[in-house]
Amino acid sequence: MLRIRSADNSDFSHISRLCSHSVLGTKIMCQIGAYGLDKSFFSVWLCTDSDEILGIICKLEDDITLIYSSEENTEDIRTSVDMIGYSSVCCTYEMALKLEYECFTTKKAYFYAGKHIGEMCDEITENHYRDAYSLICRNIPGSFSDTKEAYLSFLSDFTYRRRRGMARIKGFTERNEVISCALTSAETEQAAIISGVACDSMHRKSGLGKNTVLSLAEELHKENKTVYVIALNESAEGFYEHIGFEFKEKISFIERK
Repeated sequence: MLRIRSADNSDFSHISRLCSHSVLGTKIMCQIGAYGLDKSFFSVWLCTDSDEILGIICKLEDDITLIYSSEENTEDIRTSVDMIGYSSVCCTYEMALKLEYECFTTKKAYFYAGKHIGEMCDEITENHYRDAYSLICRNIPGSFSDTKEAYLSFLSDFTYRRRRGMARIKGFTERNEVISCALTSAETEQAAIISGVACDSMHRKSGLGKNTVLSLAEELHKENKTVYVIALNESAEGFYEHIGFEFKEKISFIERK
């Protein structure tokens, strides 16, 4: 019989095992490492059957990330997720189908498989975070809200994780302005997810965006981390495939109506 219970620190090794070699597992492990299991805005539940951990429901504010490894009891998982409440649920495409939600969007996740040989980009320092944030807002519609309040929220969370080695941002600058950037939205000792990839419109088709992503990916790769990206659209899929990333899996996003 499936049971849903709150996770505690004694479960860490079991959670780590279930999250290994997984895009969403990297996201969950980064959140647990950054926030712990005792924050009001962050909760983790384990899905167990006869004491075997089959899944993880991780909720950060109103957004849920779900991993579930069994073919059974998916109806119970959906009931639990609905009872917990959410604005969005992120899970694998296969899991979204099993949960039988009527409407969801699906994006492709890739992993870095090559070896970058080229100019390495620089660390974006904190005095340039606002420039990089605005560049991402301009180039990735719907990514962030370009308001002071939204930026301060991003800055607080990003710098918090950056101090703990769970986030970084790299890029190129010209005349003291950020003209390209890429950051890790989740990072653990084993893996990282690259996002926030943006290049100034005046420098597109110059190879700058490609060099920025591959430079960050290679830096992470040299630290023995598996490197993932999630393509936001077909254009991004073509970009990542062209520069040497390989398909990993499909990730689905379910929005509450």
